[in-house]
Amino acid sequence: MRPLLTPEEMRLADRTTIEAGTPGEVLMERAGRALARATIRVLGRRYGGRVSVVCGKGNNAGDGYVTARVLHEMGMSVRCFDVFDEASREGDAATHLRLMLDSGCPAGHFGPLALRADVIVDAIFGTGFKGTVEGPARDAIVAMVGSGVAVVAADIPSGVEGATGRVEGVAVTAVATVAMGAEKLGTVLAPGADHAGDVEVAPIGIALQGYGAAMVEATDMIEMLPRRAVGAHKRTGGSLAILAGSDAYPGAALLTARGAQRMGAGFVELGCPEVVRRLALTRLPELITHEVVGSEAKGFEEALQRADALALGPGLGVAESTVALVSEMLDGFPGPVVVDADALNALAREPRALLERDRPTVITPHPAELGRLLGSDAATVQADRMGAARHAAERFGCVVLLKGRNTIVYSDDDQPQALIVPTGGPELATAGTGDVLTGAIAALLPHRPARVAAAAAAFVHGLAGSLAAVDRGVSGVTAWDVAEQLGSVRDDLLGPAGSSLA
Repeated sequence: MRPLLTPEEMRLADRTTIEAGTPGEVLMERAGRALARATIRVLGRRYGGRVSVVCGKGNNAGDGYVTARVLHEMGMSVRCFDVFDEASREGDAATHLRLMLDSGCPAGHFGPLALRADVIVDAIFGTGFKGTVEGPARDAIVAMVGSGVAVVAADIPSGVEGATGRVEGVAVTAVATVAMGAEKLGTVLAPGADHAGDVEVAPIGIALQGYGAAMVEATDMIEMLPRRAVGAHKRTGGSLAILAGSDAYPGAALLTARGAQRMGAGFVELGCPEVVRRLALTRLPELITHEVVGSEAKGFEEALQRADALALGPGLGVAESTVALVSEMLDGFPGPVVVDADALNALAREPRALLERDRPTVITPHPAELGRLLGSDAATVQADRMGAARHAAERFGCVVLLKGRNTIVYSDDDQPQALIVPTGGPELATAGTGDVLTGAIAALLPHRPARVAAAAAAFVHGLAGSLAAVDRGVSGVTAWDVAEQLGSVRDDLLGPAGSSLA
């Protein structure tokens, strides 16, 4: 997993490294050199191109001064432009400003000349920026964005908040961002992620300690996904109960079941209305179905007793009986549960069962559903996705999988608390893909801790969408297409080395 740090965590790591004996000006030198190398890669050549380095205050400006000096000493056409008064520089940034000026690198205040470049290096604000950009910095950013010139950002695009990815007002849109020591949350969480371009981590010698978030990578799947043993039978693959579907939404139940089957569940039983049962007979003959009417789940009780995990919610509808049914399931089922869709809407009306549940539970809301659970709205959730996921995990004592670009899986009882899943794209923006994900998570719950099951299923689900898009086109992918790719993606991630559901 790749560490993702908040600005405060990065400041602590930076300070610890300096106290251990590495001077701050040395770290700044390394950062600026990494930024210079990235600038050359974006430019595509060393000679014949023009580079403008735009600097603000503090350490971010210091990185820019090093970059300008290094590129100038290479013989490149480079100019450094300050947005603020140079007299405001202090500490290591002031040291590197003097070194840059001593090198003979041309320098001046930001103006139209800065836009006459092939690449602009953005070193205005660092990861600690909050709020709205104003004054000369705002004018500079507006001009840079409007110029159409490729921008390389130092650590984070200026105007993006490092802890949340929030953008209030204007922000630089970069083609590449060089993250010093570790990537920051602000370049992973939207809308900051939309401003960052390609993010490269520059290892400049900062010793990372505790951090609260990490990016899940393909190599992590070797440990996160269970393997099917050579001698496996249907029960070792996991027995699942699914309570889903209604007369109005029969397809949701089938998509959930198909997601579970393709993710590797060995035995799946579905509780649903009669209309869904008839549909399942023709589309999913492997399923065992039980009729559930209103809040009466008597015919489903034996399935619950056999099940290792329960998937609850897709397509249940919004009738008053749904609230009672969801509460009954959460109160009575002793194993892990994944809760989605209409079950979440029921819990927004009556959250008691979720608040009181003390067994592994995963909730999988999109921003509007999480907003309802927290008594707010989708816009509030999107403004601070990490904060909203944390709030819900702490309030309900469960694992929260918050859907969206770079899905967040948050659990407040393990480290790192937040796992960010980078897979998945616009091809998943179609009805039913969330139901498939619910089934995929349920399939892993008997074999892995709840947060691991959620993150691994989301990772595979995102890649399955991408693979489906190869055949169908991004706009032509359906949820069923995604479900059908889950098994292939899972096996590819695990590789040929064999067995054991460890």
